[in-house]
Amino acid sequence: MAVAELELTQDIAGALEETSNTSTYFANEFADRALFIRNFDRKPFQFRHALDRHPAFQLSALLRAAERLSKDPRTAGKSHFESGSPDRNAWFGARPEGQTLVDALASIESGKNWVILKRIHEDPEYREILMQLVPQISEVAGVDIAKVYYDPTMTIFITSPGRITPYHMDGETNFLAQIHGTKMVYIYDGKDPSVLTIEQLENYWTGNLPKIDYPENLPHGHWQYTLAPGNGVFNPAIFPHWLQNGDEVSVSVSMNFKRRHDAKVGALRFNHFARKFGMHPEPPCRNKAVDRAKEMFFGRAYEFAKTHLKK
Repeated sequence: MAVAELELTQDIAGALEETSNTSTYFANEFADRALFIRNFDRKPFQFRHALDRHPAFQLSALLRAAERLSKDPRTAGKSHFESGSPDRNAWFGARPEGQTLVDALASIESGKNWVILKRIHEDPEYREILMQLVPQISEVAGVDIAKVYYDPTMTIFITSPGRITPYHMDGETNFLAQIHGTKMVYIYDGKDPSVLTIEQLENYWTGNLPKIDYPENLPHGHWQYTLAPGNGVFNPAIFPHWLQNGDEVSVSVSMNFKRRHDAKVGALRFNHFARKFGMHPEPPCRNKAVDRAKEMFFGRAYEFAKTHLKK
């Protein structure tokens, strides 16, 4: 099985859960489980974790990982880094000329750098960690992540003091765990039509919306979270957000999951193309049966084609 197409099966997840020397990194008391079950994949919430104590997420280990990622032809060029002082309504910049990924990480404390170690789980060490974490998240969330979602990914964000991550949104369910330093996270309700219109959602899910407009009338979002080592925030798919780093270097671990079947997304994709043929399709979420039919007969075919064309 190719690492880039990593899909955890229930058998693998079960075997990992039975491994006696696997540490537990997610708080799993009654209150934690109730919080996950009530909010998971519905709305943002803050959670507890112990990933900040994992040696693989310390800066020295991440620098070595960046060196490996840069040298490995399978991962070289996938990670991203940039410098500068963007505002929250900016867009992501280009890599600075004459600087390498390792250079950007080595100068993270003194610069204005933003380093993203993308798909770090393609490195064997971090792949093993991710495979240990997925069943732990499943247990506390009460959801079989491997069954409901696919392509679990791990990304590390290392950010210089004071730097802003501009307003954007992601198409995956996301757990962001803070490892070092502090940051503010401002999240917007993706179900609010004043934040995202139906047209914007249709365009996003068909690859036609590279940037979303920052809502000037709501500078700090619908939810605000202060992240520090040992806590994190869950962000549902398509809930826009921006981040403000604190006075120290910030290290955050992001774990993303794509939902295998999403009736609303399938309906949005169907409607986008139906309009091109002069049709006037019903908006999603009004009739669940219609949404499921659109997703089953068009949305899945679209997702299959998109995934295989990328290869």
